Amino acid sequence: MSVPIPIEFGILKLSHKFVVMPGGPANLLGRDVLGKLGACIQCGPEGFCLIVPEEAVESLLALSNSFPDIPKELQEIPQGLWSMDPMDVGLLKSATQVCIKVKDGSPPLVKQYPLPRETEEGISVLIDSYVLQGVLVPCSSPCNTPILPVKKPKPGPNGKPIYRFVQDLHAINNHVIVPHPVVPDPSTILTLIPCSANCFTVVGLCAAFFSILLHPESQYLFAFTWKGKQLTRTRLPQGFAGSPMIFSRILTDDLKDIVLPAGSILVQYVDDLLLASPDCNACLSDSVALLKALALKGHHASPSKLQLCKIQVNYLGFVIRPGE
Repeated sequence: MSVPIPIEFGILKLSHKFVVMPGGPANLLGRDVLGKLGACIQCGPEGFCLIVPEEAVESLLALSNSFPDIPKELQEIPQGLWSMDPMDVGLLKSATQVCIKVKDGSPPLVKQYPLPRETEEGISVLIDSYVLQGVLVPCSSPCNTPILPVKKPKPGPNGKPIYRFVQDLHAINNHVIVPHPVVPDPSTILTLIPCSANCFTVVGLCAAFFSILLHPESQYLFAFTWKGKQLTRTRLPQGFAGSPMIFSRILTDDLKDIVLPAGSILVQYVDDLLLASPDCNACLSDSVALLKALALKGHHASPSKLQLCKIQVNYLGFVIRPGE
């Protein structure tokens, strides 16, 4: 995937990450973004003409206006850090491919139950995007577990429901050997925040599990059936019992060599980070250092979840203030 590239369609301005395939046999023509726009390329005697439906322009205008602006204090942060699309998937540079050990016994085979038409239509855009990015690939696997798309509370800008891609992995979790979890309890994490801290930054990482590659020999475990054919994952899935512990360990290793020049304390719980600083100047300085390091290592962060240099923040469901 490329870095976010600004593009314009008339009055519409947006940023998009394009699939880059130097060895591809044909020009992709920005197929992914054209699909999002519902655009049509018309060929005529005078050349090519791009036709974009008016409703698509209105929808994307509403969507682009919903993205929070990046604070001006963070303009020097690489743009590749920020996730501007729910279908955005990063790739951690430090993570090795995850190989999963299995127990003795037959591979789990659970058939896909029928999905309502509205649900299929809602999840198809997400699946198509993941296939395009190589996160999902065709396969022939002895395993199969059903997908269970979950409707999000709020509809999209066009008024249509948005779905979260969920797979029922209970059978797989019972079939594999999951390492003993080492993710600490949130209440234990909070004791690491110094009482002298007066300013805080909270960073929420995006698509955390999806940014870690699965070893090819383990990919067959996560196969599912879509439109009569099997697909499987090339990335660590949500819902797999070992995913939080695996990601937490990788992120902990990534954070070890980060230098915070103003001496702030960094607290981590899976993919949620909190920076506790003695004052706001120190907090901003160390926030910039942290975000630059995360971008360099391939992480993605949510601009909408960012709480930058605040006296009071929400972290793991708790309100964090000075002296508490």
